[in-house]
Amino acid sequence: MRKGVVITPSDLIGVDWVAKMKSLGLNTLGIHSGGGAAHDVLGVLGKTIEPEFRERLRAAGIDYEYELHVSQELMPRNLFTSHPEYFIQPFRAKERSANGNWCSARTEALGVVGNCARSLGEKLAPSTHRHFFWGEDSAASSWCHCDECAALSDAEQYLLSVNAMAGQLRQFDPEAQVAFLAYCSTMERPRRVQPAGNVFLEYAPFNRCYRHAIDDADCCVNRRHWQALLDLLEEFDPATTHILEYWLDSSLFSNWRKPAKKPETTPEIIRRDLRAYRQLGIDSFTTFAVYMDGEYFDTYGDRELLDYCESLNQF
Repeated sequence: MRKGVVITPSDLIGVDWVAKMKSLGLNTLGIHSGGGAAHDVLGVLGKTIEPEFRERLRAAGIDYEYELHVSQELMPRNLFTSHPEYFIQPFRAKERSANGNWCSARTEALGVVGNCARSLGEKLAPSTHRHFFWGEDSAASSWCHCDECAALSDAEQYLLSVNAMAGQLRQFDPEAQVAFLAYCSTMERPRRVQPAGNVFLEYAPFNRCYRHAIDDADCCVNRRHWQALLDLLEEFDPATTHILEYWLDSSLFSNWRKPAKKPETTPEIIRRDLRAYRQLGIDSFTTFAVYMDGEYFDTYGDRELLDYCESLNQF
């Protein structure tokens, strides 16, 4: 069973996450460079991609992987001048835009995305061979609505891109797998596009309710999210599916402003969620734990983290 946390490099300040994870039996560390606006992803990752940090994780028996919004790394914006057709046409615009993701109907654009993913994957080299390359971090659509793309959902456009990445990454790493991130506008089941053999589902229910379990039929919010997962599992194998939750995401419960607040998820909800996910045949779990740095633990202690680990150990 894969069980871990996803943090940002700044969450390493004031706390030895490697030692803490080893003592608690967590076996997977995901590094997230941050959401929101575009940024220098490799620069933000900093020491987390350096050999010394990775060796500490390996010695502790902890896998490492990188979960990243990389739209500008996958489609460099300097191509807009020479190839505007590679970029999106928003659904309320007549012209292409250098903002957002890229046009999935253009074979050449998907070629750029695949090649850039390969280059990034070679630099990052996650120990799990799982690559998490996400599009723009946006609650609204940031995919293309040109005449060729208009019939395709955001999920279908993204899956075309993930398939292109998966093909390129396999050329340098035969074990490479690439995540299809079901998140916000890509939560819908892709029906016109099928995943490549080395593409797996990553389910991240960002807009769910944490006062109720994910499969609670009496919660209208979670009812939609649960049905979305069931629909997605018609296309993706539960045995390779990964759950990225927000159970410990202090940044979410703090509305992305410090001082950090404690997550509001209860141990009971975590256990009920895990039971629901496990009954579907899923056994790979991480949760965001952003803002859980040294200052957080000095202020609040680690009860929430311990509750999460104890809940995982029940399954």
